[in-house]
Amino acid sequence: MKKTIITISITLMLIFSCRNIIAQSNFNIDKDSNRWAVIITAGEPNRDSKNAEDLNNILKKNGWDESNIIYLKEKEATKEAILNLSDFLEIQGLQQNDLIIFYFSMHGGRKNDVEPFDEPDGLDEFLVSYKDEKQDENIIDDELAIMFNKIKNDNLVIIFEACFSGGMIDGECDLKKSGRIIITSTKEDETSYPLFLIKSWLFPYYINKGLTGKADKNRDGFVSAEEIYRFAELPTKIRSTIYGFLLFIFHKALFNQHPQIYDGWPSTENNKEELKLIKL
Repeated sequence: MKKTIITISITLMLIFSCRNIIAQSNFNIDKDSNRWAVIITAGEPNRDSKNAEDLNNILKKNGWDESNIIYLKEKEATKEAILNLSDFLEIQGLQQNDLIIFYFSMHGGRKNDVEPFDEPDGLDEFLVSYKDEKQDENIIDDELAIMFNKIKNDNLVIIFEACFSGGMIDGECDLKKSGRIIITSTKEDETSYPLFLIKSWLFPYYINKGLTGKADKNRDGFVSAEEIYRFAELPTKIRSTIYGFLLFIFHKALFNQHPQIYDGWPSTENNKEELKLIKL
């Protein structure tokens, strides 16, 4: 009996996995219906706003309908508002095969792992949302994972500009899942650097630059999520290392920044394709 149950379970898993891969790999930027974006900023109004506005303008210039861009900034970016986004998008009509980009530019932090105990380093990462009288708690990675799991979508890109954001993808109950690409500005134990001479964070400055077309290294006329990560990764490492050595003189500690990516598109098992975001 136990052997039969195991056989049936494996068969069902294979069926659903195949269905998932087929649905995800059918995405076509030219033919599929809607493109969505959710932009969330809180904590550093000048730098956050600069990067967010640049991203907003790039998306609108390249086919995103303004009504399909949700923008939560500062007082609007409460924990309650962020965790209710899954319900809001469902009401707005987000479909499984639509393309959606989430961009978070917020302070990040770490705390002792809470249930479910899934973190290899014993620490949950969190985002610092806007605090009001009703909501004064941070958003831990497990809570974000629950919210994203409610979004029934196979073409999801999540970009984090936040300290320690690599920790969003290191735990078993974190955000990793098929049909998603998750890009973080740092490893789980690192902080983010600003660009000191302009109002910008280092990593999203290159992300946005890549989205304008500079990341299209294979010259296929599209910019993919994977390409913008590859475009932004190296200069972020190099410039943060230079800044780190300069700051070492004063702080006697070396800080640098290593962006991370989780590529689960079109599925965790089959991620050879690249998710095209913009047609040039």
